Amino acid sequence: MKRTWMAGLGVVAGVLAAGTASAQTEFNASIWFPDTHPLTRSGYVEWVEQLEEASDGDLVANLFTGSALIPPSAHLSGLQDGIAQVTYHAGTYTPSELPEDNTLSILGLGLRDIMTAGFAVTDFYMNDPEMQERFQELGIVFAGGYATPQYHLMCSTEVASLEDLEGLKIRMPGPIHADWARSVGATPVNVPSSEMFTGLERGQLDCAANAANDLKSRSLWDVAKYVNLVPLGSYFAGWEWAFNEGFWQGLNDEQRRTLLDTISSSLVDALLDYEGSSMEALEEAPDHGVTIHEPNEAMLSSVNEFANNVAPETAIEQGTDQFGLEDPEGLIKRFEETLAKWDKLLEGVDRTDGETLKEILYDNLYAEVDASSYGMQ
Repeated sequence: MKRTWMAGLGVVAGVLAAGTASAQTEFNASIWFPDTHPLTRSGYVEWVEQLEEASDGDLVANLFTGSALIPPSAHLSGLQDGIAQVTYHAGTYTPSELPEDNTLSILGLGLRDIMTAGFAVTDFYMNDPEMQERFQELGIVFAGGYATPQYHLMCSTEVASLEDLEGLKIRMPGPIHADWARSVGATPVNVPSSEMFTGLERGQLDCAANAANDLKSRSLWDVAKYVNLVPLGSYFAGWEWAFNEGFWQGLNDEQRRTLLDTISSSLVDALLDYEGSSMEALEEAPDHGVTIHEPNEAMLSSVNEFANNVAPETAIEQGTDQFGLEDPEGLIKRFEETLAKWDKLLEGVDRTDGETLKEILYDNLYAEVDASSYGMQ
């Protein structure tokens, strides 16, 4: 168990109404990635420090990482039950509870820019009426999204071409990736990212599709000596930060504003850390005996065709048939409009310039969120 803040197990030591003198508000935060993961390191470990400082010690988080407080697949139910007051959650673990989220996540196969994806997902989930209605039904308040760097193939056997994939067992993050794997003759395997190492080590997996930072943060380079940089898109299902509705509504306006402002900044830090960690791991991988292959033209064409033609059709089909959404086409159209908005806002912006990125995100999203009304329905 990893604890980052506070010695006790107290939850919500004091939550007072707006306008009154405030006692310290203590709450539980949970993310199931290890401390070495960028979404934990920048999104939670550093965030809770910034939050306490920004609130002058008013908002203090008991941070649990790994499975110390809640199992990975239970980070939605644990949030709803008040075991934690804020969590990370991978939406593909709970498709029936998050049908819109899972429908849109299919489009991640074609997303290539982590900043555009992360900003657009956050904007859409905070402002789209259909998304907000879903979160209200679940009793949670969405406060910030995320996106991963490009997923690549990390394998125990050499993969240099499409033909090399035939018959391989590949850990895939979602259904659209699994469909692509089947289309090239591979067998998709649905296991949590926390089980990639043991799966590769024991031969239960031949490859794992995930962001390259896991070569280092999860020591995959010890069991995956071959990487193919085929771009398998960005994963964004679920959220980086969502709050228990009762907890959120029990805070005062100033506390909610502080949470929103620190999350706006930490969201950019987490994305920068995620992308930077992936690049760093790839640079260091050859020193650990890893061979890196660029995808050949046939492999690139296969993925791009799937992303451009199959993924949108699959999203509409699954949104209708599997999830029972009334208008998945409308949902997808609105999401694509939000992606286009952020493509334009970020056009020509240096993706390593954290201060500029933070300013753009805050000015065009978080500054417009009313702390007195958001999540208070």
